[in-house]
Formats: sequence, structure tokens, C-alpha cells
Amino acid sequence: MRLMADHGIELVSAVPDSLLTPLCRCLSDSTAIRYVQACDEATAVGLAAGATLAGARAMVVMENSGLRRACETLSRFTLSHRLHCVMLLSHRGAFGEGNWWGLPHSPTMRTHLNMLRMAACEVNTVDEFSDRLNDAYAMLATGQQSVALVVSPSFCEEMAHS
Repeated sequence: MRLMADHGIELVSAVPDSLLTPLCRCLSDSTAIRYVQACDEATAVGLAAGATLAGARAMVVMENSGLRRACETLSRFTLSHRLHCVMLLSHRGAFGEGNWWGLPHSPTMRTHLNMLRMAACEVNTVDEFSDRLNDAYAMLATGQQSVALVVSPSFCEEMAHS
């Protein structure tokens, strides 16, 4: 995605889900951003942390349910070592969710974001995405907090058609 490259993102580590398939497909075809598909969410966080330590601007992409899987890694890196990250999370369990298994993901996401002391912002349209990326990396640059951009199903749908 050109917009992410324009914001200086050099590496995206991801555990794709069906909502994020269009974004992940676009990233995997990109020559401007290195895309690394991880086998699980904790590994995706570790890859982004390593890239950050090497001086690259990185982002982690996953479904919001992945926060539970990545909790130990995130808490170790962010709370213990102050190695913060920017995450893009699809919002399973958002209002209107049509899958019974997706409903618990929204309330547990909010609880985990608070527990991990991560700032979070909802992104509903591709047009909003640029400003939110600026805000996320500005906040990350303070060295004080990780950031989650929670993309709505409408954002994912818009991505699929753009």
C-alpha cells in the first residue's frame, strides 16, 4: 500500500485474517515495504521489535483477537523494555458482526489494550488512515506508549474495493 510507504513504513509483520486479506495481499505484492507473514501474533510482534531495533519503521498487522495470543510478548517488550510498536488490528466483534465466534473479540480487545497501556484509535475509512498513521507514529516517537489502529469492517471493505 503506497500510503504506508509514504509514511516511511519499511516492514510489516502480519498474521492475516479474512478482513485484512486485501491489505495483506497488497503488501505482499509491494516492493516498497517488506512484508513478513508470521505464523502467530507473538512472532509478528517480535519481528517488528527486531526491525525497530535495527532502525526500521515497522508495523504489526493482525486480527484484534491476536492481542490475547501476543499478550506476553507485548507486555515484555512494551511494559518491561519500553520497546513500543504500532499495530493495525481488524475489529472483529464490532457492531454488526455476523459471525458468532467474532462477538467476544471486541470487549476482550478493549480490556487487553487498556491492560497493556496501549493508546487506541478507530479508523473507519481509508481517507482517515493517513492522519491516523501520522498520529500513531508521532505518539510512538515519544517512547512512552504503543499504539493500536483498530480498523473497522467498513475500512476493510473499502480496502477490498480500492
